[in-house]
Amino acid sequence: MKAGWVGFPREVDNFWEAVASYAKMGYKGMEGGEALLGKGNDNENIHRFQELGLEVLTISTSIYEIKESLEPIIERAKLLKTNRATMWFGSMMFDTQPTKADFYAELESMEKAAAELAKENIQLCYHNHDKEFVRCYDNVTAIDHMLLNTQHLKLELDVAWTAWAGLDPVTIIKRCNSRIAAIHMKDYTDAAPRSGETPVFTSLGTGTVDIVGILQCLHELGHEWAIYEQDNLRNLSGYESMMLSCLYMKETGLF
Repeated sequence: MKAGWVGFPREVDNFWEAVASYAKMGYKGMEGGEALLGKGNDNENIHRFQELGLEVLTISTSIYEIKESLEPIIERAKLLKTNRATMWFGSMMFDTQPTKADFYAELESMEKAAAELAKENIQLCYHNHDKEFVRCYDNVTAIDHMLLNTQHLKLELDVAWTAWAGLDPVTIIKRCNSRIAAIHMKDYTDAAPRSGETPVFTSLGTGTVDIVGILQCLHELGHEWAIYEQDNLRNLSGYESMMLSCLYMKETGLF
């Protein structure tokens, strides 16, 4: 398997020093490829990134962009040489649950965009949080409505938010495996789900999420990437958390 990251660098003065240090740790790819753009010559930056042995794992998009035009998404993906575009949230992120009609309209837009992007060999992915697993329509969870009523849309499963919703990430990975395009590896310190609260995120292996069990499951199912994410730093710096999390994954012997 290969280790990737998303959400870093933070608190650094030199972007290139940071990503070079991550490559030296053993990371092989970065999500959010737009970080390479707008820093001078885009093509030179992409080449420099690749020279570090790194690749762009996804670009970012939104429900608003996919409704407006898919051309910018296709252009960014091809420029950054990636075959994934990820929506980091949808209307389920709002405090008030959307109506079923509004939610289904959103699903229709996502599926239509996913089908069109698939023609360009680009997977449109949806990144979950906890609400998709706890909010229901007709006694069926929002995540199941999403998977049952789309065909081309893929899931970027965040294991910590899945666990925070009270579910076992390994079970969900096995059940949704064919629809999962990528996995976010994330840990938190308190295993008890608390409605309306946010977990205390921490470096991989220092919390209560079954990181080793999840990695073993991913390995058995043939997944290539495990992508480290930490929404908020705890006690360590970004560099320290990146290092600790990478070493923890490598210590499993699966990388």
